[in-house]
Amino acid sequence: MERDEYWNRDMIYSVIFILVGIAAWIFYVFGFEKSIMFGIAIGFLPTGAGSFLIFRKSKNHSGLARNLRLEKEERNIFINSKAGHTAFWISYWYIVIVSVFSNVINVSMQRFSIFTLLLMPIVYFLFVAIYHRKY
Repeated sequence: MERDEYWNRDMIYSVIFILVGIAAWIFYVFGFEKSIMFGIAIGFLPTGAGSFLIFRKSKNHSGLARNLRLEKEERNIFINSKAGHTAFWISYWYIVIVSVFSNVINVSMQRFSIFTLLLMPIVYFLFVAIYHRKY
């Protein structure tokens, strides 16, 4: 029963992501905040469609269903939470330090944002790998 609850909830989230992506795409087509809506659509549509396909396939594929169940195990949840906590604080202090030295460092806001958005998941996944070895 617990597996079906997780599966149903994750399928609902996937559909919500797809609907948000479609709505953003519609707003983009009609010219409302084009750059923002394009980014939202590109972020939500592939994520929702990918997770929808994964969860749909897991219904009939036992190996994939097993992998999805492993994500819900207490050890993996602990490791992901600890890695997220550490990555948040590293990213936070990185932003604080860059803000303090913003007069010395001459970087455009766009480049700073892109670098920060690339840095954050790299730090997170690095700590996930470290904590998987540690715990």
